[in-house]
Amino acid sequence: MTMQKPGRNDPCYCGSGKKYKQCHLQADQQAEQERRAWAEAARYLRRDLLKFARDERFAEAFAQALPVYWNGLYDMETADEMSMPESFRFIDWFLFDYVPENGRRLIEVYHEERYAALSTYQQKVLDAWLNAPPGGGYELTGYEGQILHLRDILTGETFAVYEPAGHGNVEIGDVILARLVLVHDRLEFSTTAAYIPKSEVADLVEKLQAAKTADFAEHPDADHASFMRRYNHLLVHHALEQAEKNGRPPVARLNPNRADKAVRKAVRRMKSRLK
Repeated sequence: MTMQKPGRNDPCYCGSGKKYKQCHLQADQQAEQERRAWAEAARYLRRDLLKFARDERFAEAFAQALPVYWNGLYDMETADEMSMPESFRFIDWFLFDYVPENGRRLIEVYHEERYAALSTYQQKVLDAWLNAPPGGGYELTGYEGQILHLRDILTGETFAVYEPAGHGNVEIGDVILARLVLVHDRLEFSTTAAYIPKSEVADLVEKLQAAKTADFAEHPDADHASFMRRYNHLLVHHALEQAEKNGRPPVARLNPNRADKAVRKAVRRMKSRLK
C-alpha cells in the first residue's frame, strides 16, 4: 500500500519529532522524481517498441508469426480485426519471443539500432528487457492492493508483480498469461495480460510438459527459457480452445457483439506490401 505523506508542517512519519519539511520531505521528493523517471522511460519504450514492430520491413515475419500465435484464427487477411488488447499481446510476443528466419528477435534488432538515441533511463530499462524471460503462465496465488503474487505453473517459481489496476477480474487460482519485465526495482507486465479461469486450466500443464519433453529430445542442450520462447504460444492456443469449448468467441473478430471496430492502419500497410 502507498503511505499517505504528511503535510509540510506536520510531524515527520519517521518519529523524529521534526516537521516533515525539515526531515524526510526532500528525500521523498527525490525518490518520487526517480520513480517517475523510470516509469516514463518504461512508458516510452512500450510505445516505441510497438511502433518499431510495425515497421514495414518486418511485414513478412509479421505475416508468418500471426497464425502461429493465434493458431490460425488470425492471418494477414484478418489481422486488422484484432482488438487493441489482442494486438498488444501479439506484438509483445512478436517482439520478445518470435524468432524470424534470420534468427534475430526484434527486441535485439531494436537494441542494436535505437540504443544510442535513448536516454540513460531508457537504456537501463531496455538492457533489462533485452534479457527478460519469455512469456509464461502464472497462477495468481494472492494479492495486496497493486501487488500480485504469482507462481509459474511449470517451474513453481514465485514472483511479486506490480500492476496498477490490481487483480482486476482475475481470481485466486486463475492463470495469467504475461511477460514479467523489470522496471527499476520491481516487476511489471510488459503489456496487457490475458488470463485463463481456474475452471479452464484443465490439462494445460500436462500439454506443456509433453511439449517440453519432446523439445528436449530434439534439443538436448536446451533450457527451460529457450523451450518457452519456442512454445509459449501453446498457452494462447489452450486459452482459445477453452473459450470455444465453453461457448465464447475465441478471438474478437469472431464476436458478433464486439464493441471494438477500429481498423489497424499499420497492419493494413503491411498487408499492402505483401501484395
